[in-house]
Amino acid sequence: MRARLLVATAAVALGAGGIPAHAWAASGSAPSASDVASAKQLFAQGLKLYNEGSFREALAAFLHANEVAPRASIQRNIAQCHRDLKDFASAYEAYRALLSRYGATLTTGDRRTVERAIDELATLTGTVRVGITGPGAAVTIDGHDAGVTPLAAPIRVNLGPHVVAVTKIGFEPVQREVKLGGGDEVRIDGALQPEVTSGHLVVSAPADVPIEVFVDGVDVGPAPWEGDVKPGVHVLEAKGAKGDGRVSSPKQVEIARRARVEVVLEVQALTGHVQIDTHTADAAIFVDGSPVGKGVWEGGLPAGQHQLSIEAPGYRAYRRAFLVHGGESFLEDARLENDAASPRYEGIYSGLGLFGYATPSGASSFVGSASSPLGAGLAVRVGYAFGWIAVEGMGFGSYDYSTGTLSEGTANLATDPARIDTYGFHRFGGGGAIGVRVASMDPHVRFTASTLGGVAAMGNIYTESASATSGSGTAQSTAATTTYTAPLLAFDAGVLVGWPSGAKVHIAALGMLQFVGGPVMAPALGTAGLGSTSSGGTTTQNTFTTPSHVIASGTQFFLGPIIGFDLGL
Repeated sequence: MRARLLVATAAVALGAGGIPAHAWAASGSAPSASDVASAKQLFAQGLKLYNEGSFREALAAFLHANEVAPRASIQRNIAQCHRDLKDFASAYEAYRALLSRYGATLTTGDRRTVERAIDELATLTGTVRVGITGPGAAVTIDGHDAGVTPLAAPIRVNLGPHVVAVTKIGFEPVQREVKLGGGDEVRIDGALQPEVTSGHLVVSAPADVPIEVFVDGVDVGPAPWEGDVKPGVHVLEAKGAKGDGRVSSPKQVEIARRARVEVVLEVQALTGHVQIDTHTADAAIFVDGSPVGKGVWEGGLPAGQHQLSIEAPGYRAYRRAFLVHGGESFLEDARLENDAASPRYEGIYSGLGLFGYATPSGASSFVGSASSPLGAGLAVRVGYAFGWIAVEGMGFGSYDYSTGTLSEGTANLATDPARIDTYGFHRFGGGGAIGVRVASMDPHVRFTASTLGGVAAMGNIYTESASATSGSGTAQSTAATTTYTAPLLAFDAGVLVGWPSGAKVHIAALGMLQFVGGPVMAPALGTAGLGSTSSGGTTTQNTFTTPSHVIASGTQFFLGPIIGFDLGL
């Protein structure tokens, strides 16, 4: 019967005769032709699904059609689908919407049918009336949004149990579990209360003498005392009023939000004044198993024996028993000792190393036969380690030397005599770099490597010793200093061997690259004498000129060992 009613409604509302103007009058504007076509298609789809018994899917199609081109027939089918799905509260509201929006367009018979359906559904549902004062509170029923206070009308719900919640930021939530029968109405009234962000603490002590209560070192008043405190751990103490020397041992309590905690402090009459100095700012001080402070602590303790414990990272635990006499002062000078079993891997360190190197790429572009330069230097390093990785800066100074031999033959004797030139190349200077070092974390043997970038400034001097091929003429000259500055890349890999948090021997392979770029030219030495020759009673002085030399170009590569020591980590 329901399926025939829906089809008949469809035939009237969506027939070839078009859609009457009053069908969309409640919506305020007429739908477009394309909207009408889309709505017809959705409506037909909903009818087909409904006739197949797929009520939930049919409802989705009718709801979509009603959004595109609303009309009374679609609204009525929406109500019927809710009813068939046993969602009587939604069916009630859908029928009420049908009567409210389209009542003027319904026939007398249809209006009466809808009114009877509403009356029937009212007995199959109940209502929740929310009278919580204060605007802007969100209302949910069974987790579904039901509006924001103040609500103009009660909320229609299906029969059975429900959970009603009212929430607002800054206020305590209100939650009620209700159960409704047919036609019932449940009221939820009251005012939202400000949100509780603290816990409540109650402290009492023996009542025979006046006792002051201290919370986290602050005098809050005489015992018994109670008040609100922030959630978390608090330290409670009690001290005799007017300096009578009575005191309680510190006591830790943890307070949760909204919780009420009651504490009774035991007070001893005889006390002594105790001062404990650890000489270490982050050292935790415990007296009789309870934390009392860090670094330095002083206060009153009951007469008798007490247990002192001090703990700090990187130091050996300090423990001893001490005796307090009533009315007397006691000083404990507790100097902590480094714990060799607990090495530190964070902090400042420094290093000094001697290195030697060869220069496979050569120190110059000498055209004759030349030796590979050999050199040595001193490197100073300073860094800060964050564990296995560190930021490091390095400064160094170095010197290297190489030789070269060049034979000047007779083909060049237009102006110069035949000779053999022996050269000595001296390079010296230094530089600085900054970069990253990594090291394994072991108390005695640490593998380490670094990469650093910076700049090098080098000076170059060469000497020349010339010997005449024929005769015994010789000459010696020294070139002026030539300098260059170049980007530097330094890297090393090796091992640190030594003591935890102390001195370590550093052995590694060191490489450095200087990116010189274009050729660096050393000036010519000028004209020099090289003996004399006699012919026909005439003596001629032999002279020669040394050209300029390229002493560095391209990338200069240095490689060799480094040995030294590190201090710190």
